[in-house]
Amino acid sequence: MPAYRRRMAMREDNGPREPLPNAPGDAVHEAEQVAVEAFDLGAAERTAGRVDAARAAFLRAAATGHPDIGPMALANLAVLEASAGRNAEARTAFRQAIATGHRDHAAKSLFNFGLFEKHNGEPAHARELYRQAIATEHPEHARTARFNLANLEVEQGRPDEACALLLRAMEPPFLADTASRAHRLLMAVAPGRLAEAREVYLRAAASEDEDTATHARRLLYDLDPAYLIPGDTIRLGTHTFDPADIESAEWAMGKRPGYSSGYLDIHTRGGGHHVAFVDLRDPDDGRGIQVLRRLLGSDDL
Repeated sequence: MPAYRRRMAMREDNGPREPLPNAPGDAVHEAEQVAVEAFDLGAAERTAGRVDAARAAFLRAAATGHPDIGPMALANLAVLEASAGRNAEARTAFRQAIATGHRDHAAKSLFNFGLFEKHNGEPAHARELYRQAIATEHPEHARTARFNLANLEVEQGRPDEACALLLRAMEPPFLADTASRAHRLLMAVAPGRLAEAREVYLRAAASEDEDTATHARRLLYDLDPAYLIPGDTIRLGTHTFDPADIESAEWAMGKRPGYSSGYLDIHTRGGGHHVAFVDLRDPDDGRGIQVLRRLLGSDDL
């Protein structure tokens, strides 16, 4: 299965938590310390493969009622039970984690529960859970839920619904690789919607946030390497060109090199002649060649 089609996997939290300073006589602090230690023990026992011990520790952490660690422990308990094949217990823990309403751990559990239900032959419930995860508007889990729901819609024969979800999953904030996986799946399902996909990244590339704009450009070039934003330059070998200055280009040997690299003769306005050593395995060189193919209308490059 191509990487962009793989559903996002279940997420766990791994200890240890940051140790808390000791505050003698502070009952609230001591309860928090108990919760932290229980959760860290659960994470360590899970890593060591001691499922029963991990379960007991996560239950102790959840029983403390700590507003953050309790929901996190329930979320991890649900994944632990799911991994152990204890489906009924996993569903109970997922529901308990979701019921906490925690901003992060309830949203993550909605996503994980949807993945679990899809894996266990319950696509209708999975769809409902993914939609609930999307409704949380969590910056990470809502996006990954959109991607997984889009995969589900493709499998269920609803490409239009899938495309709408994928276009949304491509929007900033750009976390992990969700956007790139979304646009690759979109192009596999509906290549005719390339222009719509480009517009998502062009809007983000105009952002005042420099990181967002830079990331959007990288994603745009991954989506459509030959596309040029006004003012763009291209790099070929050690040379940088304004595409508008390039009049012609051809491989020095008269044909595309049999291997992945070769010398390219580039002629620019004003009689300029440049020889660039181009390595098609290099992302910048590869994109430069694709821009030239579109710019010059040459399939020989």
